[in-house]
Amino acid sequence: MPEQQVEPEVTSGKDLKSLELALQVLWDKARMVSESLVHLKEANAVLRRRVAELEGNEQRLKEELLGRERELDRLRKEALRLQSNGSESLTKEEKEALKARIKDLIAKINSHL
Repeated sequence: MPEQQVEPEVTSGKDLKSLELALQVLWDKARMVSESLVHLKEANAVLRRRVAELEGNEQRLKEELLGRERELDRLRKEALRLQSNGSESLTKEEKEALKARIKDLIAKINSHL
């Protein structure tokens, strides 16, 4: 079987210049895509850190809210117990202070909701 020789195709200078220009455009686009990818990865990392920070804050606030709700329940139960006993063990000033404390706790809870 005779061996076939492949002769390189002769291209004109114009075709070669056109090919070089097309390769340069392609290379520029690839570089731009690469740069965009790097920027997007950096932005993604920043956003992930921010999400983690916000989730931590959310957890802390939930725990704080739970503590305040428990304190509010305790104060309500205490107020109900004192009212049900019919005792006048609290002075008018103490009752007003207790009411103010309860209102303050309710306002703090509502501000976190």
